[in-house]
Amino acid sequence: AADAIGAGHRFRKFHLAVRFNEDWSYHLEDPFSPMQAKFEDNGFGRRQGTCIHCGMCDMGCPVHAKNTLDLNYLAYAEDHGVEVRPLHLVRVIEPHQDGYRLHYDRVEPDERRLVRGSVTARRLVLSAGSIGSTELLLRCRDEYRTLPNLPRALGERWSANGDFLTPAFYNHSGRVISPTHGPTITCGINYLDGEKYGQERYHIEDGGFPPLIRAYLERRLGPKAVKAKSWRGKLLLAELRRYIDSDDEVRHVMPWFANGVDAADGRMYLGRELLRPWKRKLRMHWDVAKSKKLIDTIVAKQVQLSKATGGRAWVPPTWKYLHDLITPHPLGGCNMDVPAQNAPGGVPRPGVVDHRGKVLGHEHLYVFDGAIIPEAIGINPSRTISAVTERNVGLLLEEMAKD
Repeated sequence: AADAIGAGHRFRKFHLAVRFNEDWSYHLEDPFSPMQAKFEDNGFGRRQGTCIHCGMCDMGCPVHAKNTLDLNYLAYAEDHGVEVRPLHLVRVIEPHQDGYRLHYDRVEPDERRLVRGSVTARRLVLSAGSIGSTELLLRCRDEYRTLPNLPRALGERWSANGDFLTPAFYNHSGRVISPTHGPTITCGINYLDGEKYGQERYHIEDGGFPPLIRAYLERRLGPKAVKAKSWRGKLLLAELRRYIDSDDEVRHVMPWFANGVDAADGRMYLGRELLRPWKRKLRMHWDVAKSKKLIDTIVAKQVQLSKATGGRAWVPPTWKYLHDLITPHPLGGCNMDVPAQNAPGGVPRPGVVDHRGKVLGHEHLYVFDGAIIPEAIGINPSRTISAVTERNVGLLLEEMAKD
């Protein structure tokens, strides 16, 4: 596609946080079976398989080929005495002596109830993501008043990272796109240099669709029933054969994905519900005006790429008519403070945390996640978030060593 529009020099493959086996091939018998994965211990003593190209990256890899946090950072932490407590919902943070007390609800799924509890710590690091960390601090400032002096910039300059997806249909082109096979995002066309030419900055990427129908039926009925070799399986699945055969469920659809440098001017706040005014709900105010040109540029490029490869793009009506967006990469809300000497044009950008992730005006309170990224990145942000966090963890350890 890049070659077809004269942008071959902008194409590149991405480095993926996935373990692969060079001996794997699409020509293997039942290539997407977990039996085709090669399992071994990783550098953190956790068992991982190799990619079987099953397309389940978005939903959770069945063979743990993805380098997810439970297989590295968290595994390392647990081996050094850290206790991970799943199913705990933090509700309130309040000062306690020279540290903080967290009030939480522990989910008891078998009993279908929540159990109240609390824990104290001298140092507190929030890593609940752009939306989670921001909402928790907003509630502590504006609803519970336990941290009333949190910075005014809390919730400001939120970014959707310019994310957009345009599916294109290739029903009559003869092309098999195979969007449910292989890792979900593997390559891109880089337009991040657009600022040099007075243009918008973005990345076009390949998306993917996990084989949800097949995965669901395999889990419910078992692989033998899905393959429908028995009369019972054929009877049950006759109407669904086209969805659960060995090929893709949506083999003629290309999900063109993109990230871009949007205006990062969203604002999260707590609003009251109409029917229950005593309840506070996290709300978002996002004016499309300053980001509309970016999204329109991305859509135009995705349409161009579709046409150049024999496809027909379908621009989502949620954008075409409503100018609504969905993002898997929310950024900001607890942004880094940018002083005048470091700000573009010398205009300071007040934030919530300093460059170390420490909340301004609050000792021993930190935010280490995508909430502190002060603007859109224009590409998948996990490596940036990880790099900033590793740096800030190092600074925090230095601070702790001095105590």
